[in-house]
Amino acid sequence: MKLTPKVYLKKIVQSRSDAAGILKAPGDAVLIERGTPRWLLLACPCGCGAELPINLDARAGKAWRLYKHGSAGFSVFPSVWRDTDCESHFIIWRGSILLFGNGEEDFGSPREMAEIAALGELVRVRIPATGFISFVELANSMNEVPWDVLDALRHLVQIGFLQEGAGKQRGSFSRN
Repeated sequence: MKLTPKVYLKKIVQSRSDAAGILKAPGDAVLIERGTPRWLLLACPCGCGAELPINLDARAGKAWRLYKHGSAGFSVFPSVWRDTDCESHFIIWRGSILLFGNGEEDFGSPREMAEIAALGELVRVRIPATGFISFVELANSMNEVPWDVLDALRHLVQIGFLQEGAGKQRGSFSRN
């Protein structure tokens, strides 16, 4: 996975027509907000020049969730995967774009180890005594960014406290 430059939020506007001409470089973004975030327009991070509309309003159909982090930027969940044209697949996480390539599914963290370990302590106590729990379910129950929770859980796997499911259970975790 390749880490591209930061997402650059150029402007917050009220309509898509107000966003015309603002996106110039890969990673440039415009947030369309009318009382609540509605759309994120993003210049495709691969550099193909496409403007990607990312729906943030569940009332309008399939929607992504936007998590704001103040000066650390924002995250979007789930990943964005174009199934046409350039077929880019990427994560927007804490103001960075992590661009997948050739079927890669693992990603590196934009966070410091101390942050990962601190969240790991919070998630570890929420793992059920038996069975698996998905990182998305756990993140939602904690009101945390799913990418942050997945990062913390995989750290706990690395140090031997948890195990991650395989196949269809990938992204779900249980105690060892």
